[in-house]
Amino acid sequence: MGDSKIEWTDATWNPVVGCTWASPGCDHCYAATMTRRLEAMGKKDYAGLTTKKHFNGVVRTLGHRLDGPLHWEKPRRVFVNSMSDLFHKDVPFEFVDKVFAVMALTPQHTYQVLTKRPERMAEYLDRLWKSYGRQAAAMAGFGAPLKDGKCLPFPLDNVWLGTSVEDQQRADERREPLERIAAAGWTTFVSYEPALGPVDWKCWEFLRWLISGGESGPKARPSHPDWHRAARDYCQFEGIAYFFKQWGEWAPAGDSFPGFAVMSGNGQRSALLQPDGQAGTSGDCATPIVRLGKRAAGRLLDGRTWNEFPSALQACQ
Repeated sequence: MGDSKIEWTDATWNPVVGCTWASPGCDHCYAATMTRRLEAMGKKDYAGLTTKKHFNGVVRTLGHRLDGPLHWEKPRRVFVNSMSDLFHKDVPFEFVDKVFAVMALTPQHTYQVLTKRPERMAEYLDRLWKSYGRQAAAMAGFGAPLKDGKCLPFPLDNVWLGTSVEDQQRADERREPLERIAAAGWTTFVSYEPALGPVDWKCWEFLRWLISGGESGPKARPSHPDWHRAARDYCQFEGIAYFFKQWGEWAPAGDSFPGFAVMSGNGQRSALLQPDGQAGTSGDCATPIVRLGKRAAGRLLDGRTWNEFPSALQACQ
């Protein structure tokens, strides 16, 4: 918990640890790798949560971490549960209530809640609204004017709710529940990382923010530059904030990466990738991709950085 090196956030807050494999984007999960390291360092909160490759399905809620953001005076963007998934089936909704209560009590922070289980996120939000109802929610301060004339809106305007997608199948599976969340007034976003295949973004116009990026780590899979361009171009057309996080381990070869000419003879350091994600061959429309490492590959897309964030909503009515 604390300051983060993730490009699109300032800090992480992890009141839940442990998880379960959900889709191919989890194959090389950095959180599972980090959990193993923390367990080896003697951090009890992270003990017994992983196998040699993945999380083992044990999920642990950590009540003693709930008050962390209450002590942060300086406004921050806070990634909620970078080491787990708040909407894993084994996280009780009663615990999620406490997380949302802390987020409501700290409007100076902006919370980025990312899940691979948007259907359970939608179920929770529907339950929350039905449990309180508009009148009860107003009594609790949600949407009701406060003494200083301001309000604590419901939905909470400092909470951004997102889902991860890595390819077309996951985009198709996760779009509808996130769209329902957006229709209820929440700020919604997508993390298209690691990008493992092309995605048609048609019907995602409800988004406020889209992040895309390639995979990092020793077993990283390459992404095609056209996948990120398609995400960026869609965002520009629809007026959605776009953030290109990184190329990851692999980047397209070209004038920006002259090292490709040196490394292209090593089959482990270069590849040809077609726009559909299949390995290419010389003479077809494949793009040469080179493994440079995250730092050298950088995060320029077509010669510039893309660091857009959604603007604040005024939800008080």
